[in-house]
Amino acid sequence: MRLHVLGSSGGYPAPDNPNTGFLLENGGARLWIDAGTGTFAALQRLTDFTRLDAVVISHLHPDHCADLYPLQVALRYRVEGALRVPLYGPPGTLEALGGLLGNDGPAGLGDTFPFRAVDAGDTVEVAGCRLRFLRTDHPGHTLSIRVESPDGAFVFSADTGPNADLAGFARGCDLLVCEATYQEEKAGAPMHLTARQAGETARRAGVRELAITHIWPTFDPQITLAEARSAAGDIPVRWAYPGEVFTVGEEPG
Repeated sequence: MRLHVLGSSGGYPAPDNPNTGFLLENGGARLWIDAGTGTFAALQRLTDFTRLDAVVISHLHPDHCADLYPLQVALRYRVEGALRVPLYGPPGTLEALGGLLGNDGPAGLGDTFPFRAVDAGDTVEVAGCRLRFLRTDHPGHTLSIRVESPDGAFVFSADTGPNADLAGFARGCDLLVCEATYQEEKAGAPMHLTARQAGETARRAGVRELAITHIWPTFDPQITLAEARSAAGDIPVRWAYPGEVFTVGEEPG
């Protein structure tokens, strides 16, 4: 599995860093995980959006799902004919996002995105991978995602405070992509993790590699990296910056 970073900016997009989003390639399959603001443009630099096998959304905050709207326009009004792409997300996804599109919004979204609601404890097979979900410690219905294939396993934390069992959920995986919104001297409400907490989570989980994401745009990512590394022990830590690629199951370089 190859995980391409489309964006990793927390809250709002930075000039050179869209919000959260990843393209997962598993053999010939392509899975878009989270569709934050700006990620659709980044996706199109990597692949033809008409070849997506599915989209998975962790939760309904705009910095994780807003680019479903341009994707819907591109698919529904495609000159060569409309296309449909399966969508997986928390319960109520179509109803919540469809409100922006008027009275027929949920139905219109459903026409483009055949939808399956997923929740904590569910297991689904998507694009040749097995996906499992954990409810996180974050406002709204937010789901961490564990992706497993014969190549290995990775976990995307989504947004979470410190009270979810993210370490247990990520136990033994090859890669933990973990939010690190705050720095120690600049920590806000406990609905997100600090970089130190991200590093501690990776160490407790015994993962092979940690990638930090969802960094607040005005923070120096090198300081965030240093704080995560100080808590992660011997685990390699990288910043999931746009354009970075992680090969899941490969020994970290």
